[in-house]
Amino acid sequence: MFFSVGVETPENTHTAFGISVPAFDKMGYCCVSAADEQAEIPVMAREAILAIVEDIIINASHSVEDITDAGYRAYAAQPDYAHCDSWFMIDIDLSVFEGKQRRVNITLPDILIKRIDSYIEGKRTMYKDRSHFLAVAARSELADNSKPHVQVDKEQ
Repeated sequence: MFFSVGVETPENTHTAFGISVPAFDKMGYCCVSAADEQAEIPVMAREAILAIVEDIIINASHSVEDITDAGYRAYAAQPDYAHCDSWFMIDIDLSVFEGKQRRVNITLPDILIKRIDSYIEGKRTMYKDRSHFLAVAARSELADNSKPHVQVDKEQ
C-alpha cells in the first residue's frame, strides 16, 4: 500500500527531520517519527508505519482493509500538516498482516486478462503484478458496501 509521508526539514544540523504519516489519523492513531539523516527518512517512515499497523492488528481496533491514504495533496492542504515542507509516497507491503498467501486457480476471459495486463503495465507504481491488481480490486469491491453489486442470474 502506498502511504503519503510528510517531512519537516530541520532548521539546523542539531535537529532531526520530522516525519508524519497522516493515513492513520482518522483511525485514532498518530504516526510520527524522526530521522537524523535525510537518507534515514524512508527507513524510519517504514518502521513507524509497520509499528502502527502491528498495534492496530494486535488491539483489533481496525483491520488492514480499513487503512486508506488520501494522497499527499490532500494532507498538504490541511493546517495540521503545514509544518511538512516536502512529501513523498512510500510503498509498504502489508500482506504479512493479512495472513498467508494462497495460490488459487481462476478462469477469466482471455481479453479480460489482456486488458488487466495492459492496465498494470501502465501503472507499475501502483500494481506489482496481476495478482496484486486482483487483490486490490477484490478488497475495493468487498469494502464498498454502498454501491450496487452486479447480480449473476443462475439457470435453473
